[in-house]
Amino acid sequence: MNQIFWICVEIMKKGSHAVGLTYQELNVLLFVILHPALTIFLWWRMLKYRKKYQELLKKSVE
Repeated sequence: MNQIFWICVEIMKKGSHAVGLTYQELNVLLFVILHPALTIFLWWRMLKYRKKYQELLKKSVE
C-alpha cells in the first residue's frame, strides 16, 4: 500500500509540472474541489434518474 501511495505522489508531481501548478495546488484542486464537485453532481444525477425510473415503473404498472 505504501508503494502505491508513493507512485501516486510521483504521478501527481509530474502532472503538476505538466499543468504549471505546485503539487499542493494540484492536490487541492483534485481532492478538495473537483472530486467533491463530481461526487455531488453524480449523486444529484442519480437521484434525478431514480425519480424518472420510479415514474416509468408506475406508468408501466397502470
